[in-house]
Amino acid sequence: MAQKKYLVAIDTKDVEHAIVAPENHLSLTRIVEGVIAISPEDAAAMSAVAFSKSKRASGSKDELIVKAFQYFSASFAKMKDEELLAFRDAVISVAYVNIKSSSEEDSYTIFEILNARGIELEDHELLKNYIMRYIHPIEKRDDAKQVWSEIEATVGSNMKAFLRHYAIQKYRLGQGDKDGAYKKIRDFTDPKKAADLLYDLRLKAGYYAEIVEPTSDDRNAEILSFLRTHNVRVFRPLLMSLMHAREIEQLTSEQYDDAIGFIYRFYICYKIIGGMESNHLSDSIVKHSYAIELNCTQQVLDEWKNSFNEKLPSEETFRINLLSLGWSHSWPLYSETKLKDRCKLVLALLEELKSGVRVSEAFTIEHILPDSQAQENSIIGNLLMLEERLNAKCKDKSLKEKLPIYAESRYATTRAFAKRYANGCFDVKKRVDFIAKDLFEMVIH
Repeated sequence: MAQKKYLVAIDTKDVEHAIVAPENHLSLTRIVEGVIAISPEDAAAMSAVAFSKSKRASGSKDELIVKAFQYFSASFAKMKDEELLAFRDAVISVAYVNIKSSSEEDSYTIFEILNARGIELEDHELLKNYIMRYIHPIEKRDDAKQVWSEIEATVGSNMKAFLRHYAIQKYRLGQGDKDGAYKKIRDFTDPKKAADLLYDLRLKAGYYAEIVEPTSDDRNAEILSFLRTHNVRVFRPLLMSLMHAREIEQLTSEQYDDAIGFIYRFYICYKIIGGMESNHLSDSIVKHSYAIELNCTQQVLDEWKNSFNEKLPSEETFRINLLSLGWSHSWPLYSETKLKDRCKLVLALLEELKSGVRVSEAFTIEHILPDSQAQENSIIGNLLMLEERLNAKCKDKSLKEKLPIYAESRYATTRAFAKRYANGCFDVKKRVDFIAKDLFEMVIH
């Protein structure tokens, strides 16, 4: 019972109250009361895990509370007596203040005052408080709370990223804005238009959810899934602005599709081939996502695309990087699966640019000259897209024997290869030059 004085407080009417007893987490109350009541003998005979499980009131709700108790119990067991006493003294020296407001209006004011004094809060908590404070008439606050709950449910665990990307595309939040998304939004929002801000957030949250988890079944969804799979987040402000422009009919469906396709083509050339870092695009994305959100005209779109194209590596850099890109089972330098994936992306992009038809089906990589004969035969200049059934026919055949098989392919680039090299004068490195030139010119223009 020696620990009881640290777990229970007595009010002015001599009524005992558990100090830590949140209404929504009965397991914590049961653990505290159990610690007070358990005898030393029973405590010695029962593990912390078994004790905490016996006091658990909810199968899933209080899982973290139970794990926390188990963690601290195990940590205390390793401490020396003087360490335990020091830890105890540190805990009981903590002061807890419960502030109650007489009105909802006052509660929002108190919230802001406390935050201004250094209490760390998330941007979304601050923004919610700001919006609720300025929603008028007051009778609309319950509706506003429902809308905010919808926003939280829509973006889920991506709330922090969503607000930052929202602030970029709506308020031009840049890398130099050290105060973060909330202050940027607050400083550029008229309090009288808090409701407009709230409903715009809900609209953009829907876009963001589609960006993170595409639900449609089209080429744009494939591209969004590709960006998610490759953990590419830098384009999200731009994507929200483009989605909004399409919804308010500043963009046609064709213009929107072209814009999403441009992002995909640009990323492959910029990152997959060029090896450049996406964070170097941040300033440009801030500028152009904001401009598109403000008024999406053809001139604004052209300026954005030209800005991105200027950031692509030179044609010579394309060529040099492609010379080092390849895949092979025979040579360890080119054997990684991610290299195979990169080669497929480049080959598919080249096919789509040449044929105007998207590549949606699976295909195999064909080595024109046997990769086992030379490491140079691993690089992309020696690779072709080919259907699996045709690839099987090419096994152990010479280039001359393969050409008629390539001519049967559905892929335009593979058929063009068969026609171009009908005379058999094929050079792997020279084909890299052709690929670099084609990609550079078609992506830029």
